[in-house]
Amino acid sequence: MLNTPSAVAVVDDGRPDGPRTPSASEAYWTVRGGPAVPRPTLAAGGFKHLLVPTLAAACLADRPWHIANAPRIEDRRLLSAMLRDLGAAVEDDGPRLTVDASGLTGTRIPARWSAGVHGGVYLLPALLAARGEVGSGRHGGCAIGGGAQGSRPLSHIAGILERFGATCEVSAEGFGATAPRSGLRGTRIDLADFAEPEPLTGTPTGPHYSGATKTALLCAVTARGTTVLDNPYPKPDALELARVLGEAGAQIEVSPARITVEGLGGPLGGADVVLPSDLMEVVTFIAWAVHLRRDLDLRLDRPDVVRSGLAPELERLDAMGVPLDWEGPRLRVGVPDRLRGTDVLAASHHVYSDAGPLFALMLLGAEGPSRLTDGVWENRFGYAEGLRAMGAVLDRVGNELRISPGELKPSPGPLVAGDLRAAATLLLAALGTGAPHLLYGVGHLARGYEDLPAKLTALGARVEVPGETGGTE
Repeated sequence: MLNTPSAVAVVDDGRPDGPRTPSASEAYWTVRGGPAVPRPTLAAGGFKHLLVPTLAAACLADRPWHIANAPRIEDRRLLSAMLRDLGAAVEDDGPRLTVDASGLTGTRIPARWSAGVHGGVYLLPALLAARGEVGSGRHGGCAIGGGAQGSRPLSHIAGILERFGATCEVSAEGFGATAPRSGLRGTRIDLADFAEPEPLTGTPTGPHYSGATKTALLCAVTARGTTVLDNPYPKPDALELARVLGEAGAQIEVSPARITVEGLGGPLGGADVVLPSDLMEVVTFIAWAVHLRRDLDLRLDRPDVVRSGLAPELERLDAMGVPLDWEGPRLRVGVPDRLRGTDVLAASHHVYSDAGPLFALMLLGAEGPSRLTDGVWENRFGYAEGLRAMGAVLDRVGNELRISPGELKPSPGPLVAGDLRAAATLLLAALGTGAPHLLYGVGHLARGYEDLPAKLTALGARVEVPGETGGTE
């Protein structure tokens, strides 16, 4: 059992989780909780973390790819713009995208787009494999990496490409790579080399592990010869990518310990892809239900993938006492009689790092103290100061956050989020205080949630978006 921590935040490693002052021009929402809606039903959007590498994989094909249940998020808009600029044809039909890369001619990703989202990094291996060379500026996304101002890493991308025979150059200004004249060649890679052992369990984890696995898959399918990937990243954004590549004509064998790819030495064929519901959106709305103590029904696409992909999260929710009932495509979330404190490990073989902030919020309502450890991103605690402003007792020591249960109260000032999941966490926290809050950093939410203000309004929240007549109440 953990000791109850003090009300003083402890940060012993110099990592930033303090407040940030918003600029006068920064976008914000005004958010406030509203009356309960009797057992609302909400449809979760498509899986962002699979959409992004799937759009890149379409560049490896000589026939169209059709992607259904594609969420209308900023990543989709910017990646579609990048693909069009590179010569691909992209048809946007609501929840369905069609990408025909047969006319792809470009090799450089414009910095004005790559800086907006992290997902453009997966175009680097795809363009290299398809065109023999690739270049880009810096790549954006949430500032939770270990570089300057939390910049996201590219060294692991270069490391993987070099194992396939490419020559790479990574600098502060961007990225460049060229393939051998004969094309990329199959190889063997232990993906644990691009990870670090998680201290408690010894399993591979870290910020490079997922991206290295997806990059290797995108290189391997059109390379010459066989590629063996040992110790692959185990979550569905990588394993479902392997399945999609197999449906497009690649020969892929997948096991927990190894992925073997027989390279085609040429382009993939066409594909019809149906994305499952977004796993982190599912966790977000479970967190809404738990934090506000309300019932909720979630309507899911491909619930089998959602349920298996969230197995570590579901195990922790069960330990907390959260009632979850699966009925075909519907997940029914109930109000727990009592919420138990627990320890949560966010690591590549455990709970998603993206889910960690949402667990921290839920555990503030537990009966006893809890502990959250993040073994992936060193700066994933940007939500802590906002929660403290609402009265939360959170002690941080390195990559561990100790959580004392307690009721939140209105913050004396605006809430400021520096990344996507911090914004979602602070938004849900504000809804539970009964008072209006200004939430800054809402631009991050457009990269991960489709129509979030409308979904929250359907749940009884009041969200005012400046510039939209009447807000979304």
